[in-house]
Amino acid sequence: MATIERFRDINVWQKARELSRAIYSCSSQGSFARDFGLRDQVRRPETRDQRPKTTNHRLKTRNQNGLALITAMLIVAIVATVAAHLSLGQQVWLRQSQNFADLAQAEAIRSGALHWAALILIDDAKNSATDDLTEDWARQLPPLPAEGGVVVGAIEDAQGRFNLNNVLRNDKPSAEDIGVLQRLLRAQNLEPILADALVDWLDSDSRARPNGGEDIDYLNTEPAYRAANQRLHSVDELRLIKGFDAEAVSKLRPYVTALPQATEININTAPAAVLSALFVELPITAADELAADLEKNPLKSANDLKKRLPAGQALPKVPYGVKSAYFEVSVATQFGRLQRQYTALVHRPAGASAEILWHEQRLPVIDKSEDTEQQADQSGA
Repeated sequence: MATIERFRDINVWQKARELSRAIYSCSSQGSFARDFGLRDQVRRPETRDQRPKTTNHRLKTRNQNGLALITAMLIVAIVATVAAHLSLGQQVWLRQSQNFADLAQAEAIRSGALHWAALILIDDAKNSATDDLTEDWARQLPPLPAEGGVVVGAIEDAQGRFNLNNVLRNDKPSAEDIGVLQRLLRAQNLEPILADALVDWLDSDSRARPNGGEDIDYLNTEPAYRAANQRLHSVDELRLIKGFDAEAVSKLRPYVTALPQATEININTAPAAVLSALFVELPITAADELAADLEKNPLKSANDLKKRLPAGQALPKVPYGVKSAYFEVSVATQFGRLQRQYTALVHRPAGASAEILWHEQRLPVIDKSEDTEQQADQSGA
């Protein structure tokens, strides 16, 4: 038997080729060649299993290659999306963990700084009968390095400012203190009639002063609320009082405070604006000179104030002195990206230890005027 090396060596294939050539020869002669329909019908069985099969195979191969490419692209996109999501989640988790660690450290430093300030004030009370700006507690300290951050602290005499709660003494309006507040308001280009609204907010009756406001005025606002009829706990409460807006509170803040009881004003630590408001007639220039003199040469006794005043100047009609019992402590910390500002009120009564009455976190104050100037400079550039 002959050996078959190629498919052309197969006898059947050879016979099929001979039959195909015979069909083509017969269909190409005479009337058969002119009958195109019959000719094509006879020839088609011989060719349809060859050329269409090759064409379909190529199309299927191309389609399969395209589908595989699209599938691969989709898988890569899904994997990249999942990886990005996992990476972002990990970054957020790491950021949160770092922030919690920074917050815990900031709180520990704040607590330590407040107790440190209380100890300084207690030591000062033991060694001095007065409070003035030449003492250790009043010195401005530079930023102090802490583990992983920085802390800045300062102590201010709260009684160097005007106590807003002084407008009521023994539950009755104090005309002298109201006059001090009105002069202080006028010096800051604010309406003196705001003092009436403050008195009505503090007093317990329901009779409104000429320019004040009681419950009926606040119940008509949105949202509605009532007058407090008690002492202020914070200067920020002024925002609730009729006529006091954010600008007015910002102007008054450096010169006023809200203490839990009626207090004297410490002449030694009062700024020039407060000193000027204490007197019915004391020009701001004279108050500036007095404040500068008291900063370097403080009074040892309240009775010595007369000697520092211009000739003929009457003494203040409101209580004043040279010793303080209330102090505001400010602590600012920065650890990593976390910045915190705290304020606390410390009470140091005579013959007793210091007590932290309250502390709160303050948000950074953005000076809009500076932002406007920067925008103008950038526009000009």
